Amino acid sequence: MRHILVLALVALMGVAPNALAEEASDSDFANYSMSVGFSPFGGSLNFSVNPSRKTSYFTALGGLPAGELEMEIDGTDYTVTSASSWVGFFVQHRPFESAEWFRLVAGLGIGSIENDLEDKDGNKFVADYNENPVGYVGVGFGARNLKGFQAGFDIGWLQTAGPDIAQVEGDSPEAVESISEHVLFGNALPNFQLTLGWGF
Repeated sequence: MRHILVLALVALMGVAPNALAEEASDSDFANYSMSVGFSPFGGSLNFSVNPSRKTSYFTALGGLPAGELEMEIDGTDYTVTSASSWVGFFVQHRPFESAEWFRLVAGLGIGSIENDLEDKDGNKFVADYNENPVGYVGVGFGARNLKGFQAGFDIGWLQTAGPDIAQVEGDSPEAVESISEHVLFGNALPNFQLTLGWGF
């Protein structure tokens, strides 16, 4: 009988610290998160529901007010005015318990990206993304499902049906083809995002 009590005590001593450690680690688990994101497609407000330490579901509302940038395409300089507005639904999964800082991300976005291009000769073009929905896949680093301050960085791409490209002023049909071949006006758009938020 004494041997059974000793074995039970040893087993309890072996299990108890692990149970306490698990309880302590679960105490910092965040069921929800709110964050802001910054990407080439504008800022976003994000709300996340976290059913476990490994998985999150979140929605994002984002957009970019109209802004200008200078760009060269096939030897021609353009002034590009871009604006976007979108909403997205995403799932994040952390496949490795020993590396919860690494995330796989996939989801869908609904919205539009509108681009107006004008060259120095007064030729004007549009390259607008209006087909919906748009798919997103990528990887993320950081932003674990823990209470308190969260920071993460994501890289990935948006898979689209491509923009509707047309000339609205002037006569330069060869430029339409050059614009359509540029990486920023293709079917797949590269994306990166910095996210800062709070888990609770």
